[in-house]
Amino acid sequence: MKADEILKKAEELQAAQLAAKQAAIGPLAAILARRIELQTELFESEAPYGKAYVEAEAGGWSAAELAALGATEPTERPRVRRRPSKRQAPAAGAESGTEIPSQNPSVNA
Repeated sequence: MKADEILKKAEELQAAQLAAKQAAIGPLAAILARRIELQTELFESEAPYGKAYVEAEAGGWSAAELAALGATEPTERPRVRRRPSKRQAPAAGAESGTEIPSQNPSVNA
């Protein structure tokens, strides 16, 4: 057997193996692509789900009642933005017009 005959046989063997591997990966590739799509959709639903869950709680539904309906605690709750109060206390050390006597007796003497 000549070297070129051996190489040709090796190429044929590799081609057959490659075809078998490609045929075997087809079903996995299709399912994997769908799985990635579903994981993306699930990730994108987390924020609206968390908001709806919090709104349901604010509407009077308890966590136990929601659990009985199949609703699980959201992994992502909406961030609550606190509004500043209309009347804010003066900052520490700010002058308010009245002097507060020191608690140290040696200073007040």
